[in-house]
Amino acid sequence: MVKKYLFLILFVFSAFQVFADLWEPAEIFVTYSENKEYMLVIYPEIIPKNYHTSGYKRIYKGEVVKDTVQPCHAILYHILNTDTVVIWNKFLINNTSPVSAVVANDGKSIVTFNEWGWLGLTHTIVIYGELGELVKDISLEEISPFPINEYSSGRPSIFWSGEGENWRGKGEYLDNDRIEIYFVNKENEVRKRIVNIRNGTFE
Repeated sequence: MVKKYLFLILFVFSAFQVFADLWEPAEIFVTYSENKEYMLVIYPEIIPKNYHTSGYKRIYKGEVVKDTVQPCHAILYHILNTDTVVIWNKFLINNTSPVSAVVANDGKSIVTFNEWGWLGLTHTIVIYGELGELVKDISLEEISPFPINEYSSGRPSIFWSGEGENWRGKGEYLDNDRIEIYFVNKENEVRKRIVNIRNGTFE
């Protein structure tokens, strides 16, 4: 009997740990360049409710299934007085959505951080160019100034930019060609890397 209750307690605790790590659905978010002249709006992937189920039924009936999934995409606007002008509207490489992003003051590049629900595991730092084209997708292993096992982690994420307010990814433009990115290990030691926006190299 004791073993039975012990097993039940462990099961409940494990379930709690799993559900504690679940993320809420990604939402549309807006960020601005530091000079407030450019506005970036990021739309997460949207999968219609019962998409897979309804798709199966349509295939079963011999009908063609139309792709109704809306991929993750972003629109960059130039703010002119009280008006906005679209600079580009492009799909992003994220499966669901970036977690955060920054925009250059000249509007010629943006940098996104992390994949929703998978911090530090994929699309950790992604650079897009003047027309929204992909410049470079930088992995944590490629750029990290610390060994990966020195970061705090939690299923299934690696908190490479620290926890609390900084967990989303932290970086800021030094000028229109360079961004400084912060890395924080589990001992709260901070190191920085400077990334060249034009070619994705870093120092």
